Amino acid sequence: MLPKFDLYMPTDFAEACRMKAEGMKVVAGGTDVYVNMHAGKDHSAQVLDIKQLKELQGQRYVTGQGLDLGALTTHRRIEKWDVIKEHYHALYQGCSQVGSVQIRYRATLGGNIMNGAPSADSIGPMLVHDAQVVVAGPNGERTIPLDKFYTGFKKFDIQPDELLTRIRIPQPPANSGSAYYKYMRRNAMDLALLGVSAYVELSGGTMTTVRIALTTAAPTPMRSYQAEAVLTGQEVSDEVFAKAAEAVVAEGKPRSSWRSSAEFRQRLLHEVTIVVLHEAAARAKKSPKEKASPIPMQLYPSLAGLLPRPKEEE
Repeated sequence: MLPKFDLYMPTDFAEACRMKAEGMKVVAGGTDVYVNMHAGKDHSAQVLDIKQLKELQGQRYVTGQGLDLGALTTHRRIEKWDVIKEHYHALYQGCSQVGSVQIRYRATLGGNIMNGAPSADSIGPMLVHDAQVVVAGPNGERTIPLDKFYTGFKKFDIQPDELLTRIRIPQPPANSGSAYYKYMRRNAMDLALLGVSAYVELSGGTMTTVRIALTTAAPTPMRSYQAEAVLTGQEVSDEVFAKAAEAVVAEGKPRSSWRSSAEFRQRLLHEVTIVVLHEAAARAKKSPKEKASPIPMQLYPSLAGLLPRPKEEE
């Protein structure tokens, strides 16, 4: 049973910012806050429901510019939007694996960002697609690259009187592809034991732009800049992907928990990085419509055998 609390649902943005500054607990979809309250982990006496704020609503895709997503955009909206499958496939893969369908209808991208969990499935894909967040308050708006927004574990570049309002993601070029691999103990309703996202732009067979992001591999969602440097300007090959995977392992800092040891997560980093890089590079070679289709996993030479075997190899 939920404890008693006062619920506020303002429609005025300035009033909402004032209430947040006074220390009220902010709720969008509530898929984390209300669960924690029910479990006795959160004893907030005042809850600020922001779903009525028009500044946080809506989503649109503008050809040549990209995505403008309100912070209240749900994972289910992203999952069912063909534009996402065709142009931002890693984001589709991440959002479609969050919890259950019921959760995805409630859970929001803004909430996923502001929860600050390193295991968040949507954050890595947004990082590799070079997302920016917009925060706003009494002193106006600020636009912040998502990879600069996290300042520590569950800490953010946001003031007490500011709210996250929008997420903006540029349109990727036609020669790009992305992928997200979530390793978990079961096929649904589970947190990422570890995840890796990759984005690749190709010119011929050469990788001109590469971005890699890690999930559950550090106190915050993070980019692997060392691995990106290893790959940029190189030809696509299993050998160079294996070198990048070694850089990812060196840069990631997974911890041990009741779900997995740090050592196992580090070994997984190597395997999963190779798989997502191959998938992102393969998708970069396809047409927009073809990019929306799944790419079967293969047994690449540099894999050590930790990942589930592809169905055709079983």
